Amino acid sequence: MDFIAIDFEIANHEYNSACSMGLVLVENNEIIDKKHFLIQPPTLDFNPEMVEIHGITPNHVKDSKNFIGVWEEISNLFNGTNVFVAHNAQFDMSVLYACLKEYNLDFPDFTYIDSIPISTRVCRNAGVGNSLKDRLDYFGIPLENHHDALEDAIATAKLVVHCVKLKNKKSLENYCRSYWDIPIKSFSELKPNKSFGKRKKFNNVNVNEIAASVEIFDETHVFYGKTFVFTGELQTMERKTAMQKIADLGGTLKSGVSKKVNYLVVGKQDKSLVGEDGLSTKEEKAYELIEKGVDIKILTEEEFVKLL
Repeated sequence: MDFIAIDFEIANHEYNSACSMGLVLVENNEIIDKKHFLIQPPTLDFNPEMVEIHGITPNHVKDSKNFIGVWEEISNLFNGTNVFVAHNAQFDMSVLYACLKEYNLDFPDFTYIDSIPISTRVCRNAGVGNSLKDRLDYFGIPLENHHDALEDAIATAKLVVHCVKLKNKKSLENYCRSYWDIPIKSFSELKPNKSFGKRKKFNNVNVNEIAASVEIFDETHVFYGKTFVFTGELQTMERKTAMQKIADLGGTLKSGVSKKVNYLVVGKQDKSLVGEDGLSTKEEKAYELIEKGVDIKILTEEEFVKLL
C-alpha cells in the first residue's frame, strides 16, 4: 500500500476516550478499502462540546466494542511496513498511544506522516489555513460530513493523493523523498500529548473592545500610528494587556492580516492547532504579502517587548 489514512474522534478531554476511528487504505493512488469503527471508551462520560462536534453520544457506543476489540481487528495493519497519514497527526497518534496504554496493549512501531506539511508543499504562501477543511476547500476536494472519522480519513487520503499528483510524483514515498522538510516519524519516538484540557481563550480578544486609556500619545514612539495584529500566546503578558499598550501608544489593532498592517506580533504557537510547521494562518498571510513587496514586520514576543 502507499499509505493508510487514519482519523480519531474522542468522547471527552482524555486522549484515551476514542469513540470513533476511520481507516482508509490507499494503493497506487487509489482508495482500495475503508474501515469505520464506533468504540466504547473506558467511561461513557461524553463532553457536550465533543458531542456537538462529532454527534456521537453514549447511546451510539454503549453496545460497541472497546478499543481492545477494535485493536484485534486492525493491529495487523500496524506491522511496520505500512505508513500512516493523519491530518494534525500529533493528535491522532496521541489518541492511539493513550488507548494502547489504557488497555496495556503492546506498542507497535510504524512510521507516520502529517498531511499538513504534505499539503503545505503545494499551497505554501497561498494564505491557506492548516485545518483539514481549509486545505480541502483550497483544492476543491469535497468533504461530506466533517468530524465523521471515516469521512475525515477519506478526505485526508484524497488530499494526499491530490498533492502527490499535482507534483507529478508516482507515490507518497516518492513525494516525500523529493522534499526534505516533510517529517517522516516513528511511532516509537512519539512524545504524546498527555492532556487535552480546555484551551485558553487567549485568541478571543475583540479588538473593538480595546480603546486608548490616555488622551495624549507619545508621537515619537515607534509604534505610534502603526497597525498591529497578534497571533499565538504571549508568555510575558496577556494578549489583552499587550493590545492595551498598543492602543495607549496611539497604535491601531486589527484582527486579520492585510496590506494595511505594519506589525504582526507572534507568540507561542500550539502545533496541535496550527500544524507541524508552527505557522498560523496570519503568519502565512503575512509572508505571502511580504513576498509581494508589502512592508509588514514580523516581531517575536521578545522583539515586541524590547520595542515597547
